Amino acid sequence: MRIARALLAIGTAAVLTAGATTAARAADYPQTRYDVQYGNSYVKGNLIWYNRSVRVGGELRAASGCRDVVYTAYVNDAIVSREVRSACNGTVGHGFTLEADVRGGATAVFVDLWENGQLRAWSICGRGGCS
Repeated sequence: MRIARALLAIGTAAVLTAGATTAARAADYPQTRYDVQYGNSYVKGNLIWYNRSVRVGGELRAASGCRDVVYTAYVNDAIVSREVRSACNGTVGHGFTLEADVRGGATAVFVDLWENGQLRAWSICGRGGCS
């Protein structure tokens, strides 16, 4: 019984330590918050800039009708990756990775908010922030 408890305690400590290590590693990479609004609709979230990819986490709100958000990763002036997410009459969360498989990774991510095929609002993000 004591051995089983000791093994359980060791296993629990190992899991907690591994979780803390993973969180610390993610915190070592630059993070950028973005917030793009059009009327009562928006897309907002966080970009984590890794060496060969960008992790995107966010939510898209379509106050009425449908909205699309297009994330485009650039290395200098070249598009290296693109992802689209959509929402209709509500809020949808999303998370994915934009690949930028070149040394140094993406230099910018464009976050474009579309309505009915028309670009309504955007933000250009880099490791130092969004504009």
